[in-house]
This record gives sequence, structure tokens and C-alpha cells, in this order.
Amino acid sequence: MSDTPETPAASSVKSEPLLSKSNLTLAVATGAFVLALAPYVLPNIQGLIVRGGILSRPEALMEGSRALQAKQDAEFKQSVETAIKANEGALVAADDPVMGNPKASITIVEFQDYLCGYCKVAAPQIEAFLKENPDVRVVVKEYPVIRPDQSRFLAALALAARDTGHYEAVHHALYASDLKTDADVDQALISAGVNPAEIRAKAQTPAVQAKIDETLKLGQSLGIQATPNFIIGGVLINGADLNQVKTLVAAERTKLK
Repeated sequence: MSDTPETPAASSVKSEPLLSKSNLTLAVATGAFVLALAPYVLPNIQGLIVRGGILSRPEALMEGSRALQAKQDAEFKQSVETAIKANEGALVAADDPVMGNPKASITIVEFQDYLCGYCKVAAPQIEAFLKENPDVRVVVKEYPVIRPDQSRFLAALALAARDTGHYEAVHHALYASDLKTDADVDQALISAGVNPAEIRAKAQTPAVQAKIDETLKLGQSLGIQATPNFIIGGVLINGADLNQVKTLVAAERTKLK
């Protein structure tokens, strides 16, 4: 599973006339959805009509919906894989933070956000996996999308620590903290062995901010809308599915033999 950016809370509004612009828009959208389902639903409906009516098997609509979803998922997967190939050179940049063995033969690219609950759960599991697999490294893409301002601030702090040699320590310290206050953030930085004031100052530099913008642009070009996301051997894993990560790593290991 993955975390998606927050959306504003819905506000209460007065009911609109039946033929209002919004109701007409909804009707058009509903019609479009029904038309999209047509290739998957109509054959079943036609068969049901012949056999005595759709009421005897209403799940035909659900079957059509699932077929449409499967088609859309396959199309999305194909578009992502095409985008990954087109952006292959940008997936591993010289200034990207690396966890694990920097010279490892297998690379996992992770798009993550420090305010992502699933990333927080996955972080210690990834850390343990890297310790057990010295031929694997993780190239981290700081991708602040959950709560953009707060997420970006934390991503900048982590990137600011990269040249100090304490990136990985800061990375894990931020995930280990509740990060409810500035004091929590500073304590996490101190526990990672860095000076909070120095890291905060460096986090605001054009180089750090440009790196975040670069990663956001890359993620958007790949269609990544949530975190965590992993890319291994040109395959995208959407969500914290560590079993799938291990499966793809094993496949990459086999290719290298």
C-alpha cells in the first residue's frame, strides 16, 4: 500500500437545481463511465437477457468493472515502464543519497516521503534487508508529496546531510521520530550526529531545493502520485510490498549470474 497527498476537506453546499452545471457534468461523467464499461458489460448483459434477465445475475456489472480496471492497470503499467526507459539516466544521479553498499551490483530506486506512514513502516525493513544483502543498494529519491510544505522541509534536511556522511543516520532518525514539533526534528538531527542549525541552513540552499524540484519532476514524468514506490530492473512497485521487492531483487541477481 502507499500514501497519497492530502486533499482539502469537503465543505457543505446548498443543493443545486436538477439542470445545474455541476449536475449536468456529473451526468456526462456517469455516462462516460457506463460507455467505458460497455465492451466488458454488454456481452454479459446480452447473455443474461437471453437467459431471462439481468436481475438473475447483477454481478455482471461488477465483472465488467473489474475487467475495465484490469485493462486500465495493464495500460498504466505499460506507460510507466515506457517512462522508466525514457528516464533511465535520471533514475540514478551522482548526487542521489545511497543506502547500503554504494558499489552494490543491484540497485533499488525508492521514491519516499518522511510523512508517509507506509514509508515509515518500510524503513526499518529496508535497513535490515540491506544489512543481509550487501550486493544491494537503495538510491533514495526524496519525493515530498504527502504534505508538500512539511514534507519538503524534511526532505531538504535529509539531503542537506548527504555531504556530511550522515544521510542514512538522518534518514532513519526522521522516520523513528514523531516529528510533531520543531524540537522533535532537532532532536532527531542531534541523535543522527549532525548540527541542527547547520543542517537547517544548508537545507535552504538553491542546490538542495533544486534537487527536490528535479526529483518531483522526474516522479511526475513517471506517473508517481504516492509513496513509497520502488523501481527495480525497470519494474515499478507501487506501495510497501517488501515481498515483491525481494522477488525482483532475486530476479536481478539471477540475471547477473
